[in-house]
Amino acid sequence: MRLIRRRELLLAVALSGIAGFVDAIGFVHLGGYFLSFMSGNTTRMAAGTAQFHWDVVSVTAGLLAAFFAGVIAGAVTARFSAARAGVLWLVSAMMLFAAGLAQLHVETVGLAMMASAMGAMNSVFQRDGEVTVGLTYMTGTLVKAGQRLVDALAGGPRWLWLRYLILWLGLTVGAVLGALAYRGLGIEVLWLAAALLTAVAAAVTLTLRRRQH
Repeated sequence: MRLIRRRELLLAVALSGIAGFVDAIGFVHLGGYFLSFMSGNTTRMAAGTAQFHWDVVSVTAGLLAAFFAGVIAGAVTARFSAARAGVLWLVSAMMLFAAGLAQLHVETVGLAMMASAMGAMNSVFQRDGEVTVGLTYMTGTLVKAGQRLVDALAGGPRWLWLRYLILWLGLTVGAVLGALAYRGLGIEVLWLAAALLTAVAAAVTLTLRRRQH
């Protein structure tokens, strides 16, 4: 976060907002399961295993597998695509496909595809094979915000902590909006999430082309 420019920070906040939007939709629709927060799904799977609730285990295991597959797809795309726009278009395609499946009432597969899209999204900010900005999980982000705040009080960079807090806030606001949108539109709100991501991918692509010219 220290090295990314303001424009990149805005992109990260926008993508985290979309991740929160999607996660809230999945959480409400599935009754307490996550599409991007895999720590929560892992805890639910472990608790379900201990209590012999195999329906919970099957749902969480499926979402975890879908997310993991998406991470792999995103990492492969990032490796063979010089620009982050390639990963964004991959995620857009996955989200549009997921929305289409939900529209056809194949909601289980569609939401699993959404989880894959969330996994792939984490490869947007990648350097030397390592994720530099986590977009769909905020525990580490909050930890770093607190640590950088202490650094600031001790004479370090004054506002670096605020970057981490803004990223967390982006996901939080996105989740609130996702839950509200689901109340009004139902599962078809996935089209809105896909449209938002496609717009971001198009904007990033245009920006990169302008720089090249």
